[in-house]
Amino acid sequence: MIAWLGSRRGLTTLLVVSLAANLFFGGVLAGRLTGQAAQESQTRRSIQAMLAPLPEARRQLVREQLATAMPQVRAEFAALQKARAALAQEMVAPIVDSAALEARFAAVQAHTTAIGSALQRAIIRTLPELSQDERRAMVEALARRQSRGALPLP
Repeated sequence: MIAWLGSRRGLTTLLVVSLAANLFFGGVLAGRLTGQAAQESQTRRSIQAMLAPLPEARRQLVREQLATAMPQVRAEFAALQKARAALAQEMVAPIVDSAALEARFAAVQAHTTAIGSALQRAIIRTLPELSQDERRAMVEALARRQSRGALPLP
């Protein structure tokens, strides 16, 4: 076996396997980092778009409420990342356990919902302090941001 590693063919094979493993694990790491950043920035862009039509003082008011929700959002996001990793492990298990898959998907959904709920509650706390025109401008800006424009106005 050691003679095989000392041969040119053995070293070439070892080099290719090592390179493939490094690329794979580098891709996994990059995907986790950019996937997390992409999700955060998607939420951040939606919030910025919604706040854009407001005067600066009103934007600051909403941001302050969002800042109070951020510890919970960060904790839920960390839990979501763990739940996603557990789901991925379950999905590639040698034997499919439907009950475990169901539980893992439910955990991902629960954390995703908790993040949205925390952000929504922060915005709801601010809405009574905004005028009807300011609230309308926020809704219209968010509707434009959404691909489907799913927020119809009366």
